[in-house]
Amino acid sequence: MSATGEQQTKHNAPCSNQDFDFFYSGLEGQQLLAQKCGGCGKLRNPPSPMCGDCGSLDWAAVKLSGKGSIYSYMVHYHPPLPGFDTPHPVVLVELEEGIRMLGGLRPEQRDAVAIGKAVDIEYIRRNDVALFQFALTGEAR
Repeated sequence: MSATGEQQTKHNAPCSNQDFDFFYSGLEGQQLLAQKCGGCGKLRNPPSPMCGDCGSLDWAAVKLSGKGSIYSYMVHYHPPLPGFDTPHPVVLVELEEGIRMLGGLRPEQRDAVAIGKAVDIEYIRRNDVALFQFALTGEAR
C-alpha cells in the first residue's frame, strides 16, 4: 500500500479518502494500521499525505499491536453522539510502537480509567462500520 492508494479494499467508513482508506480497510480485517514513512521510517498517526519530519510522500501501512498504556483521558458527557452512550470515556493511548492513538474505552470501565493503566484493542462494529475501542487489561505496563 502506498500514498497513491493502489491497493484499496472496500469498507464502510465515516469518511473515505486517500489518506484514511487504508486505516478503515485494516479495521475491516481486524488490524490496527499506521503509516510508516518511506523516507525516514517514522510512524505517524493520524494519517497524512506527507511526513512531517522529512517531507516524503512515500509510506507503507504497518500493523500495530494495539497494546499500550493510557497517556491521557477524558469523559465525554455532552453533546450526545449517535451510537454512543454517555458518559463515554475517551483515551489517548501510548502504543508499544511509540505513537499515540485516540479511541474510546469500554463504557463499563469508565470508573476504573486512569493514566498509566494498560489497555489492549478490541475490534467492534457500529452501524455496519468496522471500528475499535480500547479495554483495560489489568496488566501493568
